[in-house]
Amino acid sequence: MGKITLALLLGATAVLFGGCAPMGSYSQSAQYPYWNHTVPGVYQGGAKPYFTSYNQPYASQPVFSQQYQPFSQQYEPADAPARRALLAQAHQALGIPYKFGGETPREGFDCSGLTQYVYKNAHGITLPRTAAQQSSASRTISFEQMRPGDLIFFRTSGSAVNHVGIYIGRGEFIHAASGGGKVSVDNLSKTYWQQRLVKFGTFLA
Repeated sequence: MGKITLALLLGATAVLFGGCAPMGSYSQSAQYPYWNHTVPGVYQGGAKPYFTSYNQPYASQPVFSQQYQPFSQQYEPADAPARRALLAQAHQALGIPYKFGGETPREGFDCSGLTQYVYKNAHGITLPRTAAQQSSASRTISFEQMRPGDLIFFRTSGSAVNHVGIYIGRGEFIHAASGGGKVSVDNLSKTYWQQRLVKFGTFLA
């Protein structure tokens, strides 16, 4: 994305501790439909909001009952179980304190420590340690291709990627933010994030 020239109130405070950016407030009204919803995104190369409707088979707040099936098993994507496991692990981390260099629930998380922990414990995937390294190692995808469990990378200060979050559906993502002080939910529709988005990436099929 191009160099940002507009200073936003939300981004006015300098980002500390490795660039894990300030968090937003968590919406308590997060009971979402499983498909045909409208989600916010960003045009590649600019901070221009747009909206697109697409079918999303994964819940932003999944139901973990073995008996619950939101759609017929024959239509379920092959990677659906892995993505549900990632979402479950990410949601369990909500509220855990932010800690620069943190990699576990006991010590706290920074942004890339959270994503590393979630992927390792949910699906056995070992991610690189930093947000920049995770961005380089992930396969770049478009917003239309993105599914819950994929990663969103930001540049909140400086010239390199320095923040990462886990997409959970409906334009929302879970991240560990230094400004917010804990693992929380935020939304891509915010101008702050749209102007700092670098890429969408995946480590899954």
